[in-house]
Amino acid sequence: KMGDSRPNGSVAYTALCNQRGGVEADLTVTKLAEDSFYIAAGGSTFTHDWRWINSELEKSGFNAILRDASDEYCMISVQGPYSRKLLSGLVDVSLENEAFPFSTCQHAQLKGHKLMILRLTFIGELGFELHVPANSAVEVYKEIMAAGEALGATGVKVANAGYRAIDSMSAEKGYRHWHADLSNRDTPFEAGIGFTAVAKLKTDTPFLGRDALKAQQAEGLQRRLVCLTLNDERPETPLHGQETIWRDGQCVGFVKSAAYGFSSKKQIAFGYVDAPDGNPMKPKAFTQWLSAGSWHICDKGEHLPSTLHIKSVFDPKNLRASGEYPAEVLSP
Repeated sequence: KMGDSRPNGSVAYTALCNQRGGVEADLTVTKLAEDSFYIAAGGSTFTHDWRWINSELEKSGFNAILRDASDEYCMISVQGPYSRKLLSGLVDVSLENEAFPFSTCQHAQLKGHKLMILRLTFIGELGFELHVPANSAVEVYKEIMAAGEALGATGVKVANAGYRAIDSMSAEKGYRHWHADLSNRDTPFEAGIGFTAVAKLKTDTPFLGRDALKAQQAEGLQRRLVCLTLNDERPETPLHGQETIWRDGQCVGFVKSAAYGFSSKKQIAFGYVDAPDGNPMKPKAFTQWLSAGSWHICDKGEHLPSTLHIKSVFDPKNLRASGEYPAEVLSP
């Protein structure tokens, strides 16, 4: 159940935790009605997410039915500074900020095809996810690409993007990847997505992992996910994960995931580091300790000077997701 403050059409990014507070799944939940919800999970984690949610529903005895609609829908994600302009001439709803706020969903039609539009992004750009019935997906895709050709005539390139491009852009934004830098060992607070739990902890709402997260919130963190970039660009020798992370000459953790950021032109690495002496630290004190250190990543015996990022590597103010772009970006 979503809070009563969330109207139908609200979309929430959230974490599903186990009894220890570890994240078993991170996904989006759309409120279609008071008793109906639409869950969108990552393609690579779907099987795990389905198993986890189903098993917990069976244990709980809740009067709830989980139905797999994966074969019934196709998701086409339209992202980038011109995504609103591209889609506005195709759909029958306004895509402007006031009419269609971020993290909401609307039912719409595109050239006669019914679909759901979720205003979300996993790459940090202005964007919209089109959740399309499978039997309409090809035609919807063709309509979008035809509109893209027309937009291309004005100097705006519309192109398909591969999964590696998504990985690169999401890394620059600090978005988490379950199974890479987020797992059932890691709590939301350790992974830097504590906002998914804080609001519920302020209420009496019971949920799995509540006691563990409440205790961690009171005691502080023994480990925390950090983002580092190599000071040298080195695109020809990428990081792959499991490299060691060093602060002031002491090994404090391992790289969990890595990507090359083509906007920042930096090698980006995420990994969990331990608090000094393993003693819990409150978030503010942990941040101060992290910021005061000198950082290196050790790759095959070579210590590589690195820079710590408390905020995202690219667009740290998150302006692009709301459609705010520098003038040069909007000049074809």
